[in-house]
Amino acid sequence: MEQEPSVAELNEKVRRGLAKSFIEDAVIGQYHQLVRWQHITGQSAQIDSGYLGQHLVSLVSGIPGRGRGSRGKGADLADGSEIKIASTLGGVDKPRWNNKLNTPQAVDTYLNNPAIFFSLFDTPERGKDLPVRVRVWVIEPPQDAVFCNVVRTWAAKHSSGNFQLHPPCWSDSDVATNQSGDIALPLAFRATQLDIRGVDYLEVEHWDPSPGKCSVP
Repeated sequence: MEQEPSVAELNEKVRRGLAKSFIEDAVIGQYHQLVRWQHITGQSAQIDSGYLGQHLVSLVSGIPGRGRGSRGKGADLADGSEIKIASTLGGVDKPRWNNKLNTPQAVDTYLNNPAIFFSLFDTPERGKDLPVRVRVWVIEPPQDAVFCNVVRTWAAKHSSGNFQLHPPCWSDSDVATNQSGDIALPLAFRATQLDIRGVDYLEVEHWDPSPGKCSVP
């Protein structure tokens, strides 16, 4: 059997198309079914956004995961980069991107990551099940003074050791909030489901795998 190509071997045009297909098939398709069933069962329509987000980030970035045997331990991508996922789909509370930084060494390690990808699954309007919107932002801490400054300002204060960024849920904004400073995140990917009856169709609205650095809003 011919071996499938690695995501690292695919060009941007192909990865963009695959990212669209992946969200239509694996995200919207599954979520749409759960939304239908929740009205019968009374259960949540939440999806496992963590693993879905990891697949998507590999397609956007062109960086593969570390293999099926990793089971979520250690770095998320083969180059040592991290992925943080948040989702409002099927949920009630506003989610957060949590980063466990309870020692100075953990802060240094975090800020030496090649990249940190922040992904958000939400809807344009709060309280609505659909349409689905998916965004990915990417930060390269070693080259991003604004991001590092916010993290180190937070780390200098007494805290629980959990650096929390609040994503821009139900908003077109790219600004993530934190008590030590708000930051405009560099947007790499944005796609939104179109309202076409009976068809799970997604429009890729933004694609830039190397979007630059954070800024102060």
